[in-house]
Amino acid sequence: MVGTLTNKTLNSQFLNTARIGDTGHPILIMHGWGQSLEGMRPLGELIGKSQQVHLIDLPGFGKSPKPSEDWDSIGYSERIYQYMQDNGLERVDVLGHSFGGKVATRLAARHPEAVRGLILMDASGLKRVVTGKKKLRGDLLRTLSKLLKWSDKTFKTTFFESWFVPKFGSRDYKNAGELRNILVKTVNEDVTPDAEKITSSALIIWGELDDETPVEMGERFNRLIKNSQLIVLPRKDHFPYLNDGVHLCARYILDFLNKLPAAETK
Repeated sequence: MVGTLTNKTLNSQFLNTARIGDTGHPILIMHGWGQSLEGMRPLGELIGKSQQVHLIDLPGFGKSPKPSEDWDSIGYSERIYQYMQDNGLERVDVLGHSFGGKVATRLAARHPEAVRGLILMDASGLKRVVTGKKKLRGDLLRTLSKLLKWSDKTFKTTFFESWFVPKFGSRDYKNAGELRNILVKTVNEDVTPDAEKITSSALIIWGELDDETPVEMGERFNRLIKNSQLIVLPRKDHFPYLNDGVHLCARYILDFLNKLPAAETK
């Protein structure tokens, strides 16, 4: 539970970061699950021509070690808030992709005074709408998963890890390693209540062909966050900022940031 996170715990959690640009308003950029700040660097370099960019390896990814406890996304957002305090950053812009978007949503909702502008890119955190055969399949797999876990615990078998996970586990689950408990804790979180509380201006960028967090989720974020705008990028998937998409994303992001009111920072 996030309530167990003490200041000592947060302060002792090393956070690998990279800064690009010394002038302009600070913006924190957070990657998605299984990624690192290096994947966001090309975007950060473009934005860093006029902004002070802070690229962040979220705990457990890149060069940042795994949290000492199994955090939820609120725990991750509190670590980012601690980073702001440690570096004297009072009113920042925050960009989060996928899982980083979930963390950014938590941060903007729980520390509104600390976030000037919010940018979500194919963010996770909303329940996926599934109907028909897909819903039935999902229900059956969840039931089977619980049954196999019970069997393994009761009869000392290994059906869940040796058969179920290789056959039905998601890519993230298979590759989670020592972060598996955190993935299980965060993957089904619903940030709807937090999204509704956000008062910051928000830009929502989504890939039209995203099949991990479908564009319908972007439309819901747009409805939930009062002062937000949604831009859907044609022919882009869950990673719209890669390859030629980096310049397109940077243009929309800089246009958005340039329209935000100036704020004093340390």
